[in-house]
Order: sequence, then structure tokens, then C-alpha cells
Amino acid sequence: MRRFEYKDAKSHKFWEIELEGDAFTVRYGKLGTDGQVQTKTFASSVKAEAEAEKVIKSKTKKGYAEVVVDAKTKASAAAKSAPAGARNLELEAAIADAPADVGAWQVYADWLQAQGDPWGERISLGLQRDAAKAATKAKLSDTITAYESEHAEALYGKTLVAMMKKDFAQVASVEAPYGLFMSATVKSPEYDWKGTAPNTVLGALVKSPAARLLRALNIGMLDHDYPVSLAKGIEAIIKVGKLENLRELFLGDFEYPDENEISWVAVGNVAKVLPVVPQLRSLRLRGGEIKLGALEHPTLESLTIETGGLPASAVASIGKCKLPQLQRMEVWLGTSDYGGDGRCKQLAGLFEGSGVPKLEHLGLQNSEFQDDIAVALAKSKVIKRLTSVDLSMGTMRERGANAIVDNASKFSKLRSLDLSENYISDELCDKLRGALGRIVMLGEQREADDYGDDEAYYYTSVGE
Repeated sequence: MRRFEYKDAKSHKFWEIELEGDAFTVRYGKLGTDGQVQTKTFASSVKAEAEAEKVIKSKTKKGYAEVVVDAKTKASAAAKSAPAGARNLELEAAIADAPADVGAWQVYADWLQAQGDPWGERISLGLQRDAAKAATKAKLSDTITAYESEHAEALYGKTLVAMMKKDFAQVASVEAPYGLFMSATVKSPEYDWKGTAPNTVLGALVKSPAARLLRALNIGMLDHDYPVSLAKGIEAIIKVGKLENLRELFLGDFEYPDENEISWVAVGNVAKVLPVVPQLRSLRLRGGEIKLGALEHPTLESLTIETGGLPASAVASIGKCKLPQLQRMEVWLGTSDYGGDGRCKQLAGLFEGSGVPKLEHLGLQNSEFQDDIAVALAKSKVIKRLTSVDLSMGTMRERGANAIVDNASKFSKLRSLDLSENYISDELCDKLRGALGRIVMLGEQREADDYGDDEAYYYTSVGE
């Protein structure tokens, strides 16, 4: 931290600046007061440092002089503002796996207190408040408020504290038992948002000492300027290094078509995220322009991809995936009009099944090659271990439906088979019911569009 002061006949002011990675925080005001705090985030640490130097030069030109902060004052400030950092991954994992286990929280609080981490006392106060009766509960609430005020920067980090005083609550919503963030949703609160950029809030949130137990993260629309992209959200996540306790990640938490069309939001390169979340259990993606790269993860149990068009490269990634703990997969393949240029043959590895040995539910839906999928699945090895299959929302017609009827003995072992929102004729629907009984869900079948040119047009349920 560097401190500057200005004094003339009318005023005596101070101005402080502290660099922290790709951001800097300034504190300024009348000498003897706490002053005001502002934080600015930049594209890189180099850019932040350069901008800080510019501001410092501007201040010195106006007459501000740098002062040396005495060692005692500096040490005292550091003790209050140094981020809490004691980590015990085993104790943290116990809470992440069972957040309602009060005993796990108490053990963790005791350990943190032994390390001198201020979060130990904060958690302990929260546990005491939960167990207290009305009068004592109110007093403990006041104690917690005072404690958080005194240790705010150590508990939450200087950058996030500045945002919490401004517009953090408008951009992010969090669940924070005992103060630590367990789940968070970050999105632009309105179309023409002029406040702190949501990706800046996200970056400060995941870097905060309060995010050490973050187990669920939802990222919505970070802006509304076309082309809309979630790439800045991905970059904010990977900059943190590791989110060791994250169990659930949702990239694309927006309502379509109310907030935006599903294919107008570019998700980006998800492959960058996977190494950062070593304990991830659930990954959900919604949007277009999805890149998966080498789809490998040791703990992932559920994968959901909702899109109007999955690129061929991503389809190939799914076909070659190595997800040893995956139990549930749901993939919308989409239409070529919106980037869905994959082919069924790219899924050959998935149908073989060795990369997903624990898979129980398989959804390959919303596809223009729904018939090909039905034929391939009927011949596959993976069908033997599945308990449910979803082939809905696509363009399945006679060929796919007949493949299922002809291989009814393989599909009859399923608990459910969803074929709704396809183009299966009434006659074939009757055959499917006769062959598979109650396990088959046919719902509402669609009819081809006819535009008067003697051509039949078939569409996936979700495109744009």
C-alpha cells in the first residue's frame, strides 16, 4: 500500500492505493476519517499496474505527497486486512459433501481458530447463534455484525468488501451459512446495467477467502451486448487457480427466449474450466458455440448440455469422453442452422460405453439425426446398462421408430424411454406401445411443415 497526503489552508486529505493482481483499490478522504473506497479491475495485472502509476502521477501533480506509514500502523492494518487463508481440504470436503452436518462445521471452526484464521471465530459465533434462544440469539447477531465489520477485509478480501458496499447484492446472490459462501449466482441484473461489471464481481467473489467452501456456482448473462459471451466468466473462474470444493457448475443460467435466444449466447471453451474444479459432480451448459476439448474428469456424475446447435468438435468430444463416475448425460444436439454440424458416427465411442462405465441415463435429443441415434443405440453395448433413455425433441420418424420396435427386447429392460416431440406416426406409436408398454413416453408427436412446394420440413424442438 502507498499513501499520499495533501494539505493546504483549507483542507488536509489522504489518498491510498493498493495493487492486487488485475485490480487496484483506492481509499481517500479527509484525514482522521475512514474515507471512501473504490476498486477498479483491468484486463491484466500489467494493465492494472500501468493505470495505477498514471493515477499516482496525477495525484502528485495536484500536490499530494507520499508519506511513509510507520511500521506499527502498517502491521496493524495488515493484521486486519490480510485475507484469511488457512486451508484443510479434508475438513472442507466433509462440509461440501454434507453442508447440513453441524458437527463437521464445529470441527472446522475449531481447526481454523487453532490456526489463527478469523473465519474460525466467525463460524463459531454462527453455530452459537443457531443453538441459542431468542434473547441470546439477538445479542449474538449483533456480535457477528460487529465482528464482520472489524475483520471485513480479512474475511472477504479488500476488493470484494469495496463491492459489497456498492452494488454486489444487485449482481450476485449467495447462500452463506456462517458467512462462508456455499452457493452463488452471478448475472447482469438488467439489460442496460451501468454498475460494476458482473464478470468483475465474479472474479472478486471466487478469489475471496469467503469462497473456500463454494460448492455451487451459477453464471447467467454477464452482459447483453451482441455477441453475448460467457467467456469472461470462464476466464474469471480459471484465474482463481482452483475451486477445490465446487460440486455444481451452471454456465448459461438464463431463461430462453425471455432473456435471450439460446443460440445467441456463446458459452465458450469449457475445457479450460475442468482442471480448476477437481471435485465437480454436476456440469450444466446452456447456449451455443460450446467447446469441450478433451472431455475427461475423474468425479463428474452429471452432464447436461442444452443448445440449439452443438458443433461437430463438441459432438466428437462427447464420443471420446472419459468420465468414469458419470451416471447421467443429457445432450441436445440441435440443428445445422445454428451450428449443430455433428454426426451420429462421432458418438461411436459413447455407444461402445467404455468411457462411461457407470452411465445410467442417456439423453441424446433435439437432433436432426434422431433416427441415426435410435438405430445406433439399438446396436450398442451401452444400452445393456442403461435404466432410462431420452430421444425426444428431434426429428425421429419411421426408421428410428422401427429400429426400436425391432429391438424391443433391448429397450424393454429400461424403466423409461422418452420419444416425445418427434415425428412418429400414429401407427408406429401404437406399435411402440404394444412392444414396450408403459415404459415408452410418446407425448405429443408433431407433423411435418408444408410450405406448398411438395417438400416436408422437419425441425428440432429447440433451434435459435
